[in-house]
Amino acid sequence: MALCLVVEDDPRQRAMLEKTLRAAGFEALGAADGRSALAACALHRPEVVLLDLGLPDIDGLELLPLLQTRFPLTRVIVLTGLESVATAVAAMRAGARHYLTKPWQRDELLVVVERELRAVDLAESLERRAGDGGVFWGTHVEMLTLRGQLAKLAAAPRTSVLFEGETGSGKEVLAAELHRQTGARGAFVALNCAAVPSELLESELFGHERGAFTGAEARRRGVAELAREGTLLLDEVADLPLPLQAKLLRFLQEFRFRRLGGEEEISSPCRVVAATHRDLEALVHTGGFRSDLFFRLAVVRLRVPALRERRADILPLCRFLLERICRSLGRPPRALSPAAEQAVLAHPWPGNVRELANRLERAMVLGDEATIQPADLDLGTEIPVPAAISALDDPARLRQALERNRWNLARTAREFGVARHILRYRVRKLRLMEPTPQ
Repeated sequence: MALCLVVEDDPRQRAMLEKTLRAAGFEALGAADGRSALAACALHRPEVVLLDLGLPDIDGLELLPLLQTRFPLTRVIVLTGLESVATAVAAMRAGARHYLTKPWQRDELLVVVERELRAVDLAESLERRAGDGGVFWGTHVEMLTLRGQLAKLAAAPRTSVLFEGETGSGKEVLAAELHRQTGARGAFVALNCAAVPSELLESELFGHERGAFTGAEARRRGVAELAREGTLLLDEVADLPLPLQAKLLRFLQEFRFRRLGGEEEISSPCRVVAATHRDLEALVHTGGFRSDLFFRLAVVRLRVPALRERRADILPLCRFLLERICRSLGRPPRALSPAAEQAVLAHPWPGNVRELANRLERAMVLGDEATIQPADLDLGTEIPVPAAISALDDPARLRQALERNRWNLARTAREFGVARHILRYRVRKLRLMEPTPQ
């Protein structure tokens, strides 16, 4: 059963809130001040905190960052009698998930609490779904399909695999996870074919003997040899020159090769995994890639979806990445502010997961506030106020819509594109009354 902590110095208000929450099926605890709230959070780890800003020992706006930093999965809903836009903005920037004014409405309060509890459940379940090898799978159907396919491929340690997807989408991470699941005796070795000059690619792939070319002062093993009994990842395989493609094809057929300038034939059985952001089939048709090599590499083709296709996974992925980044930097945990979450969701992420990880690390290193703000991410994205919500703050426009729909709340809510409880709250707040029939 979900636990809610009510932080309220007024005993009557605190008792009413606890009673309301228990009647709705939640567990509820009370705290009369900031110190008690921090102690209760440390002991009981509540999913949701209902926080009054006017506490006797510490200002609620000072307590918010402490809660956010120490208990990043806890969702804080602010309750206050201060009907001030400035206070609301400050609370949201400090880490509050929602802002309600007193006297609070029972229906709206419970809707907000239930929504935040769903968010907590989703975050925790998705974090549990993260693979042991550091892969965040999420809930997107293609990612879950990939997870099942990798599990099957782990039992076929010589089958070649081609990962297709945009740059930064996680192809190398998935290749490493496949290697981990396979339990191969050898190493996971990667070669980025686009990052090496074409004249040096053969040496990088197959190695060279001393004196094979100018500057070859000693024997050097290539990645094909280093990956013996393991996994060889050829990233950006479309950049391989055609002559080298023929030599790679022979290696894939026999798992044997010669070092550059060498006479000895070397055996190095391994799994070869290729990755590309380009359309290899189109390159085959234009003569830029060998068809026989394509079919040899693409025994199994796996498409990795772009981050923008996995919108529901973005915020849980942020939490997953932030935990890893904080651990690697030796920093205390930090979370995104609600405004930063909106910025993250609005961004198109052309660089995919790699770009997201880089932005989050930048925010961790350069940000000064307890929660990560949009400016820390440097996305250059302004988040507009949704038109529907803005329109609901216009009493005249809202009244016209209600009259047009004969005061039918469900129909009016659909017209504005908002939930009915949001419309009902605005109607009450603006004190709009249906005219009494004459």
